[in-house]
Amino acid sequence: MKILRTVAAIWREWSPRERTVLLAGATLALTAALYVFLWAPGMAARKSLSVSLPHLRAQLEDMRRQHTEVVSVRKELAAAPRQGDLATLLRASAAQTPFGSALERIEALPDGKVRMQAGSVPFGAWLAWIESLQRQLGVRVASCRIIALEQPGLVRLDATFTGAGASAGGNSP
Repeated sequence: MKILRTVAAIWREWSPRERTVLLAGATLALTAALYVFLWAPGMAARKSLSVSLPHLRAQLEDMRRQHTEVVSVRKELAAAPRQGDLATLLRASAAQTPFGSALERIEALPDGKVRMQAGSVPFGAWLAWIESLQRQLGVRVASCRIIALEQPGLVRLDATFTGAGASAGGNSP
């Protein structure tokens, strides 16, 4: 309160011309502060957003297309062959791969899973096949044991698969 009274007393001591100059200076300072702290950053943000908005719209359209694709893939997976056909499905699919002749055994397990054993399999071809099984048929690796062979790029495999809709509990490649 004392400060306010002191400022009021000083204000009354000044002449009308001094008060006008002081008010004009304060108005100018306030205007400059508003421009520097509000207007200029706002305009810079507006310009930045107008540049990034088309990119964000393109991303949104891409996400919408991906959502549509995910929905269609889920429908395809729901229509994929069920657990009883899994061993047959894996045999047929593996026969079409570069390592089809390296398969030693594919057997159905009692819990609806299928176990596959193979020797001397190119690791890159194995990964591509697993990705294809998961993407196209919904077949997942429940567990997998990979042993590197002496020849670079070749591995020995012992893997267990589950069909679409089953939980894959274990290690995946």
